[in-house]
Parts: sequence; structure tokens; C-alpha cells
Amino acid sequence: MSLTPLTTGPDDHATHAYLIEALKHLSQAEISRRIGKDPRTVRRWMADQSVPKQYAHDLQRLLPFGDPPPDDGRFRFIDLFAGIGGIRTAFEGIGGRCVFTSEWDSYAQRTYAENFGADSHVLHGDITQIDAADIPDHDVLLAGFPCQPFSIAGVSKKNALGRSHGFADETQGTLFFDICRIIDRKKPRAFLLENVKNLMSHDKGRTWDVIKRALIDLGYDISPRVVDGARFVPQHRERILIVGFRRELQVAFDWDALPMPPKGGHTLKEILHRTDGSEPFIESDGERFFDHAARKPQDKYTLTPKLWAYLQGYAEKHRAKGNGFGFGLVFPDSVARTLSARYYKDGSEILVYQGEQRSPRRLTPRECARLMGFPDTFRIPVSDTRAYLLLSNAALVPMASAAAKLMAPYLNVTPSVETPRSVQIPEDAMNSGRWTKPQVKLAFHLYCQLPFGKLDSRNPEVIELAKLIGRTAGAVAMKLVNLASLDPAITGTGRKGLSNASALDREVWDEFHSDWEGLALECADLRAALGSESAETVTGGDADDALGLGDFIGETRVVMVRQRIKQHFFRRAVVSSYRGRCCMSRLADSRLLVASHIVPWSKDKENRLNPSNGLCLSAIHDKAFDQGLISLSDDFQVLISRNLLKQDDAFVQQIFLPLAGRRIEMPERFVPSVEFLRYHREIVFLDNRSDVG
Repeated sequence: MSLTPLTTGPDDHATHAYLIEALKHLSQAEISRRIGKDPRTVRRWMADQSVPKQYAHDLQRLLPFGDPPPDDGRFRFIDLFAGIGGIRTAFEGIGGRCVFTSEWDSYAQRTYAENFGADSHVLHGDITQIDAADIPDHDVLLAGFPCQPFSIAGVSKKNALGRSHGFADETQGTLFFDICRIIDRKKPRAFLLENVKNLMSHDKGRTWDVIKRALIDLGYDISPRVVDGARFVPQHRERILIVGFRRELQVAFDWDALPMPPKGGHTLKEILHRTDGSEPFIESDGERFFDHAARKPQDKYTLTPKLWAYLQGYAEKHRAKGNGFGFGLVFPDSVARTLSARYYKDGSEILVYQGEQRSPRRLTPRECARLMGFPDTFRIPVSDTRAYLLLSNAALVPMASAAAKLMAPYLNVTPSVETPRSVQIPEDAMNSGRWTKPQVKLAFHLYCQLPFGKLDSRNPEVIELAKLIGRTAGAVAMKLVNLASLDPAITGTGRKGLSNASALDREVWDEFHSDWEGLALECADLRAALGSESAETVTGGDADDALGLGDFIGETRVVMVRQRIKQHFFRRAVVSSYRGRCCMSRLADSRLLVASHIVPWSKDKENRLNPSNGLCLSAIHDKAFDQGLISLSDDFQVLISRNLLKQDDAFVQQIFLPLAGRRIEMPERFVPSVEFLRYHREIVFLDNRSDVG
């Protein structure tokens, strides 16, 4: 049974369906324990065939996310104290497969399920209630165990309240020993633990001594390193990363081999919403965080004058006493303080300057997600307050990715997909845990055809490609976002994606930017060879109907098929870049949109499929552009020919004349080439043609 993850409120009937499905995997007693209800209540729900809808999310979290994937040879990892999946995202990025997840917070569970919902295992809750023997075998254990018992802020707060901290905190401080319990039973090849820097100095170093001795006694060589997140994102965030490998493996792991970017190389410009019209529209966000029409963050994130006055007064009072308490005002070229769990209260540690005449504002949850290194495809299904709490406790994705890449050579990644013998591609293609060149080509091919806001592990096309090449949908989505970090249209807005693009990614990027036809045809052949579809059905639907090939046979048919494959790729690449809207009229009906060539198809063979030689136009604007009645300046303003201006037709005056001098809506990527625009103005545009009077 396939059940769609909840994003809106379910009814009682839908909630009952979740209970029925949960009973296929768990006993009534286990369900009762996990959702905190008396077994008699669950039995009554079954008898009444109705469950109160407020229990829908609790029941949904008990369900497997999908059918178990085959044992494909990729290294397997488990994700403990998973939060919202920051460390998981990093290890999927190097080819790993998550086989077990544990996270007790219900809001974190909901966010995790929303972003990794195409998974294959139950999302477990309290790790202390899980027998280590029931956890699947795995190669790597990942755990960002609770840091509050050891953090400077957490210890200060607990001291002020007279509460225990460190290992004396019976609620959170002893969870480290659950990690030890699982390591002792399952003996993974390696582990990565993440916590706050203060872990090493807590209780005068005695806490760290206990942790270090416990891990060594379990038979592991450990390598700790404190790393500042400011090397990867525009945020000072010092964390300790503890890598361990089983001693008998004799792994020569060395943190010094980690390329360490300089601090200050990243500034808040990379993560702040863009107010120049280039802020991408993220489908899962809608207008929740950013008003695209007004080109500004929603007003609710601006502090009220009363709160701003209070924060200034509070800072001044402590400054007079010689204390360091106060707000942190930031600018686009700033590096932020650590995003803390109290940010939801007033946002005082990171306040964005908005000019002298206006109060500063908090970061939006989307900006906080970017600050933690999550791509814009990451979904935020919870309230702002919960989002701030979850994101402030998350692991930095780029930092975890750097550690994952450093560990990767020692994880003995084995073949992941067996290549069919009949496929005419290199024998070693598609059969490694690392990304192969054919896999990257297929990912790049898909990247070109999807809007930036849909580079998402839930996108059916991402899921389909993942199955085709034997990877998780999350890994494919991450690869797409990594490719975005090479895209000048993306980086030109100040963003750097995940900044994890490999040398192979760059090689494929450069190769196909010089041969767009090669990309379209080669990838169609690769997909067909891997059993996805034949070249004739690449455009979808019945081949003869979709391609109009019913009257053709032999070589003529082959030529026609190849031609349509190329046209299909060009259309998808161009239309998706413009978010499915005409760049002049903003018409969004795909049936009336055309991927219009700037330099005509027949005039430049090398750039026929170059998306930068395309504009997304409505059919009527495409016709006018093709006939030279309209053109574009080098700064993308619409030019109206004199021939059209002197028309007294009411339709022309209504549709075309208001466009004069207006800048087109710019694409997310594949910005029109100025060279191609000049060709159009000089050769096609009627005002500059000598053969037109």
C-alpha cells in the first residue's frame, strides 16, 4: 500500500487507513506504546473503524516509506538522533544508503519524513527503547547526539535553573551510551559522531575522557577534530566531529587531508533572499517566506518598533555594565553568529539590517535552512517557531559532506548496479558506488530540464532516474543541486549551492556546454540502454502519435526520431528555465508556450540545442520574434519594430506596445546569450534589415 505523506490535515477515515497499514508491521501493543495511548483505546479505534485525525502524523511515522530496495552493494548506514537529516544528506551524497533512522522529536520526524519520504524503513522514535539486535546491519553509524547537556549555552542555562548537565543529565546526557550499546552489538566498519565544541572541555575534560575511553574500548581508532562552520557557510559554528574506524581495519584516517577553506570565504549574501527579482520561486514554500511580487521577505519577519527598542535598550544596559550581551546586526558581507535554539524568540543574535528608517528583521526559516547548508529543495512543513528550533539543532550539511568525502575511500564501496551485457557503454559504467560519468551525464541531462525549485527527491522524474541508475532519490537530488553550484546563473546571484561539485561534475558540465546535441542524443541512448525507454518514446506517450512518425520507416524514421529527441530536450530546458512562463507576457499555459530560438535553428548548428539560445514565449510572441517584429536589447529590454508601432490595430496596441522598454522576466538559468541577441537584432529585427523599407 502506498500512502502519501501528510502535508495537510487528514480526515478520520484517512487516519484509520494509517492505523490499518501500521498493524501490518507492528502489534497493537507496540503501536500503543509508540503513540502513547492505552491499548484499549487502539482496540476501540479498530472496532469503530475511526481514528481521531490528530493522531495521523503519529501513525504515519510508524509506516515503512516504501518497498525495501535491493541489496545493491552500496555501503549501508544508520542515522541516529537524526534531527532533520543533515548528516544523512551528506552520506547519501557519497553513495550510501540509509537503512535505519531514529529521532524522537515529532516535529523533526515530520520534517524528516517530508524530505526522505521515498525511503524504505520505519522512522523509529526513542532509541533507548530499541533493542540493538533489531537494528539492521550497517557499515557506518551516524549520530548527532544531543548537545544541550554539553553546550556552553545549555550548561549555563541548566546551572541557572539548578539542573544537572553532562552525563548527570539523565534525560539527554546518557544517550551517548546508547550509541555505544549499538556499536558494541553491530560492530560497524566506521562511525561519525557530531557534537558541540564544548564536549571536549565539559567538566574539566572528564566528559571527553569518558567518551574517548568508551569508544577505544569498543575496538575503534578515533580521530576527533573541532571544525568551524564558517569555513563552509557564513556562520560561526564550531563543532567536534569524531570519526572512528574498527581497529583491525588499520585505516590511516587523517583529518589533515581535509581541504579546509579559509574562514570568511562565505558571506550572508549567499543565503539572504534576493530582492533584485532573481529570488527563485520554491514550490513547497510558495509565498510563505518571500513576497515575489513585492520582491521582499514577508513583513512578519521585521521586528516591531517596540521589540527593536527593547533590544537596543537591553544591549545598552549590559554594555554599561561591561557585559557582552546584545543583538547581532548583520549585513550581506557579514558572517553570522551561531544560530541558536532561542532564535525563535526574538532573533537577536542574527538581525538583518534594513536601513536607518526601518527595524531590522529576523532571518526567514528558508534563509536559516540555507545558513545550515540545506538546498532550496529541502521542505519546511512545520511552523516558523518549530523550524527555527529544528534548524538551529541541525548538523551543517557542507561540514558533514566534507567529513563524508574524507571517509569515503575507506568504506569499501562495492558495485551498485549490474550493467546489462547488451548495453553499448563502458563495462565499468553504472557499477560503482561512486558516481560514474554516464550517471553524471544523465543527472546533468535531467538538471537541464527541471526548474530549480523541483530538484527534489520527491519529484517523480528524480525518483525514476534514481531507480534507473541504482541510487537513492535523495542522492540524485543532491547531485542536481551540486551541479547547480557550477551554474553561473545560480552562483551569479550570490549562492553557491552545496559547493560539493566534483571534478567529474565539472568535466561533464564543460563537455556538454560545448556539444548540446551530443548531450541530448547520448543521454537518450543511455536511458534506452538501461531499460528506461526507447529513443522513440523519450518524449512520452505513444511513439507514433507523439513524434508523428507513423508514415516513416528505415533511416528516415531514425533521422526523424533523433530530430524530435533534440527538439524535446531544447523545449524542456528552455521552458523549465523560465519557470514555465512566457518571459514577456507571463502566460503560464504550457499548451501555448514555445521554446523560441534566438538565432534560428537553420543558422547555427552548434547552438541549436543550447538553452542560452532560447526564450520561453507565448505562441504569438514567438511568431512576432521570429518575424523580426520584436527583439531584445543587450540588457534584455523589449524592442518593438517601427513596423509594429505604426499599426493602429487595437489587438497589437494592447498586446505588444506595453512591452516596449520592459525588461523580460529573467530565467533561473541559461540566461540568453548577448551574442545571440545581437545576431537577432542585426539580422532578424526588421528595423535593422536593409531589405525592409
